Amino acid sequence: MAVEFDFYSEAFQKEPAKKFAEMIEKCPFHKSEQYGWYSVFRYEDIMKILKDNETFSARFGPGPTYAPPGAATVLVSADPPLHGKQQQAIVQAFNARTIASMEEGIRTFVRQRINTFAHRGRCDLVTDLAIPLPLWVICQMLDLDFEREVEKLRGWVETMAGAVFSENNPELQQKAAGVAAEVAAFFLPHIQAKIDRDERGEDAGNDLIGLLVKTRIEGQRMPMNELLGFAQFLLVAGSGTTTNLIGNFFRLMMAFPEQYAKLRSNPALIDQAVEEVLRHDTPVHGLFRTNNTPIRLGDLDVPQDAKICLMWGSANRDPALFPEPERFDITRDLKDLRRNLAFGQGLHKCLGAPLARMECRIAAEEFISRIPSFEPDGEPVRFPYATLFGLDHLPMKW
Repeated sequence: MAVEFDFYSEAFQKEPAKKFAEMIEKCPFHKSEQYGWYSVFRYEDIMKILKDNETFSARFGPGPTYAPPGAATVLVSADPPLHGKQQQAIVQAFNARTIASMEEGIRTFVRQRINTFAHRGRCDLVTDLAIPLPLWVICQMLDLDFEREVEKLRGWVETMAGAVFSENNPELQQKAAGVAAEVAAFFLPHIQAKIDRDERGEDAGNDLIGLLVKTRIEGQRMPMNELLGFAQFLLVAGSGTTTNLIGNFFRLMMAFPEQYAKLRSNPALIDQAVEEVLRHDTPVHGLFRTNNTPIRLGDLDVPQDAKICLMWGSANRDPALFPEPERFDITRDLKDLRRNLAFGQGLHKCLGAPLARMECRIAAEEFISRIPSFEPDGEPVRFPYATLFGLDHLPMKW
Protein backbone atom coordinates (compact mmCIF):
# COMPACT_ATOMS: atom_id res chain seq x y z
CA MET A 1 0.00 0.00 0.00
CA ALA A 2 1.40 3.39 -1.01
CA VAL A 3 2.35 5.84 1.72
CA GLU A 4 0.21 8.97 1.88
CA PHE A 5 1.96 12.08 0.61
CA ASP A 6 0.21 15.44 0.30
CA PHE A 7 2.67 18.06 -0.96
CA TYR A 8 0.33 20.92 -0.05
CA SER A 9 -0.46 19.77 3.49
CA GLU A 10 0.47 22.00 6.38
CA ALA A 11 2.33 19.11 8.02
CA PHE A 12 4.62 18.61 5.02
CA GLN A 13 5.22 22.29 4.37
CA LYS A 14 6.08 22.89 8.02
CA GLU A 15 8.37 19.88 8.43
CA PRO A 16 9.26 18.29 5.06
CA ALA A 17 12.28 16.37 6.40
CA LYS A 18 10.12 13.97 8.42
CA LYS A 19 8.01 13.05 5.37
CA PHE A 20 11.06 12.82 3.12
CA ALA A 21 12.60 10.22 5.45
CA GLU A 22 9.41 8.17 5.34
CA MET A 23 9.13 8.36 1.53
CA ILE A 24 12.78 7.42 0.97
CA GLU A 25 12.35 4.34 3.11
CA LYS A 26 8.84 3.21 2.21
CA CYS A 27 7.68 4.86 -1.03
CA PRO A 28 10.51 6.26 -3.20
CA PHE A 29 8.13 6.69 -6.17
CA HIS A 30 4.71 8.18 -5.54
CA LYS A 31 1.66 9.16 -7.57
CA SER A 32 -0.71 11.81 -6.26
CA GLU A 33 -4.24 10.56 -6.86
CA GLN A 34 -5.59 14.06 -6.23
CA TYR A 35 -3.30 15.96 -8.61
CA GLY A 36 -2.14 13.23 -10.97
CA TRP A 37 1.59 13.95 -10.80
CA TYR A 38 4.42 11.74 -9.66
CA SER A 39 7.26 12.30 -7.19
CA VAL A 40 10.74 10.78 -6.95
CA PHE A 41 12.49 10.89 -3.57
CA ARG A 42 15.82 9.01 -3.65
CA TYR A 43 19.05 10.65 -4.74
CA GLU A 44 20.14 7.83 -7.06
CA ASP A 45 16.78 7.69 -8.85
CA ILE A 46 16.70 11.46 -9.33
CA MET A 47 20.22 11.46 -10.73
CA LYS A 48 19.28 8.78 -13.29
CA ILE A 49 16.48 11.03 -14.54
CA LEU A 50 18.71 14.10 -14.64
CA LYS A 51 21.26 12.25 -16.79
CA ASP A 52 18.68 10.98 -19.29
CA ASN A 53 17.78 13.99 -21.41
CA GLU A 54 16.34 11.85 -24.22
CA THR A 55 13.65 10.28 -22.07
CA PHE A 56 12.96 13.25 -19.82
CA SER A 57 12.05 16.74 -21.00
CA ALA A 58 11.71 20.17 -19.41
CA ARG A 59 9.52 21.59 -22.19
CA PHE A 60 6.28 21.64 -20.17
CA GLY A 61 7.78 23.86 -17.48
CA PRO A 62 9.19 23.42 -13.95
CA GLY A 63 5.87 23.32 -12.09
CA PRO A 64 3.01 20.80 -11.83
CA THR A 65 0.85 22.58 -14.42
CA TYR A 66 1.64 22.25 -18.12
CA ALA A 67 3.06 25.31 -19.85
CA PRO A 68 0.51 26.38 -22.50
CA PRO A 69 1.33 26.14 -26.22
CA GLY A 70 3.27 29.20 -27.36
CA ALA A 71 4.61 29.97 -23.89
CA ALA A 72 8.14 31.38 -23.87
CA THR A 73 10.71 28.60 -23.63
CA VAL A 74 13.46 29.77 -21.31
CA LEU A 75 16.37 27.73 -19.86
CA VAL A 76 14.54 25.84 -17.11
CA SER A 77 11.84 24.84 -19.62
CA ALA A 78 14.07 24.43 -22.68
CA ASP A 79 15.41 21.17 -24.11
CA PRO A 80 18.52 20.69 -26.25
CA PRO A 81 19.64 22.12 -28.56
CA LEU A 82 17.78 25.36 -27.67
CA HIS A 83 18.81 25.11 -24.01
CA GLY A 84 22.48 25.04 -24.90
CA LYS A 85 22.16 28.04 -27.21
CA GLN A 86 20.29 30.06 -24.59
CA GLN A 87 22.80 29.10 -21.92
CA GLN A 88 25.67 30.15 -24.14
CA ALA A 89 24.00 33.54 -24.59
CA ILE A 90 24.26 34.39 -20.88
CA VAL A 91 27.13 32.23 -19.66
CA GLN A 92 29.41 35.30 -19.81
CA ALA A 93 27.37 36.84 -17.01
CA PHE A 94 27.86 33.79 -14.77
CA ASN A 95 31.45 32.76 -15.39
CA ALA A 96 33.87 32.65 -12.46
CA ARG A 97 35.61 35.89 -13.39
CA THR A 98 32.38 37.88 -13.68
CA ILE A 99 31.05 36.56 -10.38
CA ALA A 100 34.34 37.27 -8.60
CA SER A 101 34.25 40.83 -9.92
CA MET A 102 30.90 41.35 -8.14
CA GLU A 103 32.20 40.48 -4.67
CA GLU A 104 33.38 43.95 -3.69
CA GLY A 105 30.08 45.57 -4.67
CA ILE A 106 28.07 42.92 -2.83
CA ARG A 107 30.21 43.28 0.28
CA THR A 108 29.76 47.06 0.22
CA PHE A 109 25.99 46.72 -0.15
CA VAL A 110 25.79 44.25 2.77
CA ARG A 111 27.79 46.57 5.02
CA GLN A 112 25.50 49.45 4.14
CA ARG A 113 22.42 47.37 4.94
CA ILE A 114 23.85 46.28 8.30
CA ASN A 115 24.58 49.95 9.07
CA THR A 116 20.85 50.67 8.82
CA PHE A 117 19.91 48.33 11.68
CA ALA A 118 23.00 47.44 13.75
CA HIS A 119 22.40 50.30 16.19
CA ARG A 120 18.84 49.12 16.88
CA GLY A 121 19.95 45.90 18.56
CA ARG A 122 17.43 43.91 16.53
CA CYS A 123 16.34 43.28 12.96
CA ASP A 124 14.18 41.11 10.78
CA LEU A 125 16.98 39.28 9.00
CA VAL A 126 14.78 38.41 6.02
CA THR A 127 13.25 41.81 5.28
CA ASP A 128 16.32 43.82 6.33
CA LEU A 129 18.98 41.77 4.52
CA ALA A 130 17.97 38.46 2.90
CA ILE A 131 15.39 40.03 0.57
CA PRO A 132 17.23 43.26 -0.40
CA LEU A 133 20.61 41.66 -1.14
CA PRO A 134 19.60 39.29 -3.96
CA LEU A 135 17.28 41.92 -5.42
CA TRP A 136 20.14 44.43 -5.49
CA VAL A 137 22.34 41.87 -7.27
CA ILE A 138 19.71 41.04 -9.87
CA CYS A 139 19.08 44.76 -10.45
CA GLN A 140 22.78 45.13 -11.26
CA MET A 141 22.56 42.20 -13.65
CA LEU A 142 19.35 43.39 -15.34
CA ASP A 143 20.40 47.06 -15.49
CA LEU A 144 17.59 48.23 -13.19
CA ASP A 145 17.46 50.98 -10.57
CA PHE A 146 17.35 49.17 -7.22
CA GLU A 147 16.29 52.09 -5.03
CA ARG A 148 13.44 53.01 -7.33
CA GLU A 149 12.18 49.51 -8.11
CA VAL A 150 12.94 47.35 -5.06
CA GLU A 151 9.49 47.35 -3.43
CA LYS A 152 7.73 46.63 -6.70
CA LEU A 153 10.15 43.83 -7.60
CA ARG A 154 9.90 42.29 -4.13
CA GLY A 155 6.12 41.90 -4.41
CA TRP A 156 6.37 40.46 -7.90
CA VAL A 157 9.01 37.91 -6.92
CA GLU A 158 7.00 36.52 -4.01
CA THR A 159 3.88 36.12 -6.14
CA MET A 160 5.65 34.60 -9.14
CA ALA A 161 7.77 32.25 -7.04
CA GLY A 162 4.75 31.14 -5.06
CA ALA A 163 2.74 30.52 -8.20
CA VAL A 164 5.05 27.75 -9.49
CA PHE A 165 3.22 25.23 -7.25
CA SER A 166 -0.18 26.92 -7.24
CA GLU A 167 -2.49 24.40 -8.89
CA ASN A 168 -4.42 24.10 -5.61
CA ASN A 169 -4.71 27.88 -5.27
CA PRO A 170 -6.82 29.49 -8.03
CA GLU A 171 -6.68 32.87 -6.28
CA LEU A 172 -2.88 32.87 -6.42
CA GLN A 173 -2.94 31.75 -10.05
CA GLN A 174 -5.18 34.70 -10.90
CA LYS A 175 -2.93 37.09 -8.97
CA ALA A 176 0.15 35.70 -10.73
CA ALA A 177 -1.45 36.24 -14.13
CA GLY A 178 -1.97 39.89 -13.25
CA VAL A 179 1.62 40.19 -12.02
CA ALA A 180 2.91 38.60 -15.23
CA ALA A 181 1.13 41.32 -17.21
CA GLU A 182 2.67 44.00 -14.97
CA VAL A 183 6.14 42.48 -15.35
CA ALA A 184 5.76 42.39 -19.14
CA ALA A 185 4.65 46.04 -19.23
CA PHE A 186 7.60 46.98 -16.99
CA PHE A 187 10.29 45.17 -19.00
CA LEU A 188 8.95 45.77 -22.52
CA PRO A 189 10.30 49.34 -22.96
CA HIS A 190 13.54 48.37 -21.17
CA ILE A 191 14.13 45.53 -23.63
CA GLN A 192 12.95 47.53 -26.66
CA ALA A 193 15.44 50.29 -25.87
CA LYS A 194 18.26 47.74 -25.98
CA ILE A 195 16.95 46.27 -29.24
CA ASP A 196 16.87 49.76 -30.75
CA ARG A 197 20.48 50.34 -29.71
CA ASP A 198 21.52 47.02 -31.20
CA GLU A 199 19.76 47.79 -34.48
CA ARG A 200 21.57 51.13 -34.67
CA GLY A 201 24.85 49.27 -34.40
CA GLU A 202 25.43 50.43 -30.82
CA ASP A 203 26.34 48.15 -27.92
CA ALA A 204 23.19 46.96 -26.12
CA GLY A 205 25.21 46.46 -22.92
CA ASN A 206 26.71 43.55 -21.00
CA ASP A 207 23.86 43.13 -18.55
CA LEU A 208 21.81 39.96 -19.03
CA ILE A 209 19.19 41.58 -21.25
CA GLY A 210 21.86 43.28 -23.34
CA LEU A 211 23.67 39.97 -23.84
CA LEU A 212 20.44 38.28 -24.91
CA VAL A 213 19.55 41.09 -27.32
CA LYS A 214 22.96 40.79 -28.98
CA THR A 215 22.73 37.01 -29.29
CA ARG A 216 21.59 35.38 -32.52
CA ILE A 217 20.16 31.86 -32.52
CA GLU A 218 20.23 30.38 -36.02
CA GLY A 219 20.77 33.90 -37.32
CA GLN A 220 17.78 35.39 -35.51
CA ARG A 221 17.42 37.50 -32.39
CA MET A 222 15.23 35.95 -29.71
CA PRO A 223 11.58 36.97 -30.13
CA MET A 224 10.24 39.51 -27.67
CA ASN A 225 8.14 36.95 -25.75
CA GLU A 226 11.30 34.92 -25.01
CA LEU A 227 13.24 38.01 -23.98
CA LEU A 228 10.39 38.93 -21.63
CA GLY A 229 10.31 35.35 -20.36
CA PHE A 230 14.03 35.53 -19.64
CA ALA A 231 13.66 38.78 -17.70
CA GLN A 232 10.86 37.32 -15.57
CA PHE A 233 12.70 34.04 -15.01
CA LEU A 234 15.97 35.72 -14.04
CA LEU A 235 14.19 38.08 -11.66
CA VAL A 236 12.57 35.18 -9.77
CA ALA A 237 15.40 32.64 -10.03
CA GLY A 238 18.00 35.24 -9.12
CA SER A 239 16.37 36.38 -5.90
CA GLY A 240 13.76 34.07 -4.34
CA THR A 241 15.99 31.05 -3.78
CA THR A 242 18.91 33.12 -2.47
CA THR A 243 16.66 34.96 -0.03
CA ASN A 244 15.58 31.64 1.44
CA LEU A 245 19.16 30.35 1.57
CA ILE A 246 20.29 33.39 3.59
CA GLY A 247 17.28 33.25 5.90
CA ASN A 248 17.71 29.51 6.47
CA PHE A 249 21.42 30.04 7.21
CA PHE A 250 20.76 32.40 10.11
CA ARG A 251 17.80 30.40 11.43
CA LEU A 252 19.92 27.26 11.60
CA MET A 253 22.81 29.07 13.26
CA MET A 254 20.43 30.13 16.05
CA ALA A 255 18.79 26.69 16.20
CA PHE A 256 22.15 24.92 16.51
CA PRO A 257 24.36 27.19 18.62
CA GLU A 258 27.08 24.53 18.93
CA GLN A 259 27.49 24.61 15.14
CA TYR A 260 27.58 28.39 15.13
CA ALA A 261 30.28 28.24 17.82
CA LYS A 262 32.34 26.03 15.50
CA LEU A 263 31.96 28.56 12.68
CA ARG A 264 32.96 31.48 14.92
CA SER A 265 36.04 29.64 16.15
CA ASN A 266 36.96 28.52 12.62
CA PRO A 267 35.69 30.96 9.94
CA ALA A 268 37.25 28.73 7.25
CA LEU A 269 34.19 26.48 7.71
CA ILE A 270 31.97 29.06 5.99
CA ASP A 271 31.77 27.22 2.65
CA GLN A 272 30.85 23.97 4.41
CA ALA A 273 28.28 25.83 6.50
CA VAL A 274 26.60 27.25 3.39
CA GLU A 275 26.51 23.82 1.72
CA GLU A 276 25.15 22.16 4.85
CA VAL A 277 22.36 24.75 5.00
CA LEU A 278 21.54 23.99 1.34
CA ARG A 279 21.47 20.28 2.11
CA HIS A 280 19.61 20.42 5.41
CA ASP A 281 17.00 23.05 4.48
CA THR A 282 16.87 22.97 0.68
CA PRO A 283 15.22 26.24 -0.50
CA VAL A 284 13.29 24.64 -3.40
CA HIS A 285 11.45 21.41 -2.59
CA GLY A 286 11.75 20.18 -6.18
CA LEU A 287 11.10 20.83 -9.87
CA PHE A 288 9.44 18.84 -12.64
CA ARG A 289 10.29 16.89 -15.76
CA THR A 290 8.02 15.11 -18.22
CA ASN A 291 8.72 11.75 -19.87
CA ASN A 292 8.80 11.52 -23.67
CA THR A 293 7.77 7.85 -23.66
CA PRO A 294 5.80 5.64 -21.27
CA ILE A 295 8.09 4.54 -18.43
CA ARG A 296 8.05 2.62 -15.20
CA LEU A 297 9.00 4.15 -11.85
CA GLY A 298 9.32 1.35 -9.34
CA ASP A 299 5.91 -0.36 -9.39
CA LEU A 300 4.23 2.58 -11.14
CA ASP A 301 3.40 2.60 -14.85
CA VAL A 302 3.80 6.19 -15.97
CA PRO A 303 2.10 7.32 -19.20
CA GLN A 304 3.87 9.57 -21.68
CA ASP A 305 4.12 13.29 -20.82
CA ALA A 306 3.37 12.82 -17.13
CA LYS A 307 4.52 15.45 -14.66
CA ILE A 308 7.29 14.03 -12.44
CA CYS A 309 8.62 16.04 -9.50
CA LEU A 310 12.28 15.52 -8.63
CA MET A 311 12.37 16.22 -4.91
CA TRP A 312 15.66 18.04 -4.35
CA GLY A 313 14.99 18.37 -0.63
CA SER A 314 14.43 14.64 -0.27
CA ALA A 315 17.55 13.70 -2.25
CA ASN A 316 19.55 15.92 0.09
CA ARG A 317 18.21 13.91 3.05
CA ASP A 318 18.98 10.49 1.52
CA PRO A 319 21.03 8.44 4.05
CA ALA A 320 22.61 6.55 1.14
CA LEU A 321 24.52 9.73 0.35
CA PHE A 322 24.52 11.73 3.58
CA PRO A 323 24.90 9.62 6.78
CA GLU A 324 22.63 10.74 9.60
CA PRO A 325 20.88 13.21 7.29
CA GLU A 326 18.79 14.71 10.10
CA ARG A 327 22.00 15.91 11.81
CA PHE A 328 23.01 19.50 11.01
CA ASP A 329 26.80 19.39 10.86
CA ILE A 330 28.92 22.08 9.21
CA THR A 331 32.04 19.91 9.50
CA ARG A 332 30.86 17.39 6.90
CA ASP A 333 33.29 16.85 4.03
CA LEU A 334 32.94 19.74 1.57
CA LYS A 335 33.37 17.50 -1.48
CA ASP A 336 30.50 15.30 -0.31
CA LEU A 337 28.33 18.27 0.58
CA ARG A 338 28.68 19.75 -2.90
CA ARG A 339 26.89 16.71 -4.31
CA ASN A 340 23.66 18.14 -2.89
CA LEU A 341 20.88 18.87 -5.38
CA ALA A 342 19.71 22.22 -4.04
CA PHE A 343 20.51 23.83 -7.42
CA GLY A 344 19.83 20.74 -9.53
CA GLN A 345 22.46 18.85 -11.49
CA GLY A 346 23.25 18.05 -15.08
CA LEU A 347 21.90 19.95 -18.06
CA HIS A 348 19.63 22.26 -16.07
CA LYS A 349 21.89 22.89 -13.09
CA CYS A 350 21.37 26.50 -12.00
CA LEU A 351 23.90 28.82 -13.63
CA GLY A 352 23.53 31.23 -10.75
CA ALA A 353 24.43 28.71 -8.03
CA PRO A 354 27.97 30.09 -7.45
CA LEU A 355 26.54 33.60 -7.19
CA ALA A 356 23.88 32.55 -4.67
CA ARG A 357 26.52 30.80 -2.58
CA MET A 358 28.72 33.89 -2.67
CA GLU A 359 25.86 36.17 -1.61
CA CYS A 360 25.12 33.95 1.39
CA ARG A 361 28.80 33.68 2.32
CA ILE A 362 29.31 37.45 2.20
CA ALA A 363 26.10 38.14 4.13
CA ALA A 364 27.24 35.71 6.84
CA GLU A 365 30.81 36.99 7.00
CA GLU A 366 29.84 40.64 7.23
CA PHE A 367 26.99 40.13 9.69
CA ILE A 368 29.03 37.91 12.01
CA SER A 369 32.04 40.24 11.95
CA ARG A 370 29.79 43.13 12.99
CA ILE A 371 27.29 41.30 15.23
CA PRO A 372 28.95 38.09 16.45
CA SER A 373 26.33 37.20 19.08
CA PHE A 374 22.61 37.12 18.27
CA GLU A 375 19.47 35.24 19.28
CA PRO A 376 15.82 34.87 18.26
CA ASP A 377 13.50 37.81 18.92
CA GLY A 378 10.22 36.04 18.32
CA GLU A 379 8.95 33.24 16.11
CA PRO A 380 10.06 33.04 12.48
CA VAL A 381 7.34 33.21 9.82
CA ARG A 382 7.47 30.71 6.97
CA PHE A 383 7.31 31.64 3.29
CA PRO A 384 3.55 31.51 2.61
CA TYR A 385 3.52 29.45 -0.59
CA ALA A 386 4.38 25.82 -1.32
CA THR A 387 7.18 26.42 -3.82
CA LEU A 388 9.96 27.43 -1.45
CA PHE A 389 11.10 26.20 1.94
CA GLY A 390 12.22 29.27 3.80
CA LEU A 391 11.13 32.32 5.72
CA ASP A 392 9.23 35.54 5.21
CA HIS A 393 10.37 36.90 8.58
CA LEU A 394 13.22 36.06 10.97
CA PRO A 395 13.25 38.42 13.98
CA MET A 396 16.56 38.45 15.89
CA LYS A 397 18.26 40.58 18.53
CA TRP A 398 21.69 41.16 20.05
